[in-house]
Amino acid sequence: MDYKELFRRLIAIIASPRKAWEEIVAESPRKDVTQTFVYPLVALGGLVVLVGALLEKGLERMTFHEAMMDICGYCIALFGGFFLASYLVDMVGQKYLQRQSDLPMANLFVGYAMGVVFVGDMLVVLFPQFFIFKWVLLLYVCYIVWEGAEVVLDVEEDKRLVYMGIASATIIFSPTIIGMLFNTLSKLLG
Repeated sequence: MDYKELFRRLIAIIASPRKAWEEIVAESPRKDVTQTFVYPLVALGGLVVLVGALLEKGLERMTFHEAMMDICGYCIALFGGFFLASYLVDMVGQKYLQRQSDLPMANLFVGYAMGVVFVGDMLVVLFPQFFIFKWVLLLYVCYIVWEGAEVVLDVEEDKRLVYMGIASATIIFSPTIIGMLFNTLSKLLG
C-alpha cells in the first residue's frame, strides 16, 4: 500500500475538491477505490481507535477488551457505511438521474467523498473535545459532493442541488446508522 499517495489524495480532496476530482477522472474513472483508499483509511482509523483507548484508559485488561469492541464498531460502521452509501448513491443515480446502475462509479464517488468522514472520526477519537469540529468537517462533505457531482458524474445543473443533498446525507449518516445498529446489537447480545 502506498500511504504517501493515499495521504496526497486525501489532502487533495479536502484542500481542493474540484482539482482532485478532475485528477481522479483523468487518471482512471473506474479505479477500485476500496483497495487503495477506503480499506487503508479504515485500518488506519482502527489503529487510531486503539491508540486513543490506550491513551485514555491505560493498559488495563478490560480496557483492551473495550478497545477491541470499539475498533470492531468503528470498522464495521465505516465498512458498512461505505457499502450502504455506495448502494444508495447508485440507487439515487438510477431513480433521480435516470441512469443505468454503475456501482463501481458509485464506489469511487462515495469512497473519496468519505475521506472527510474518516478524518473527522479519527480526530474525535484522539481529541474528543473536537466533536463540533467533526460536524463542521461533515458539512464540508456537501461541498466535496457538489464538486464531484459535476466533475465525476456529470449531473445536470438543475438536478445537482437535490442530488448533492441526498448523496451528502447518505455519505454522512450511513456510517452513523450502521455504528448505532452494531452498538445496539453488541449490547443486546452481551
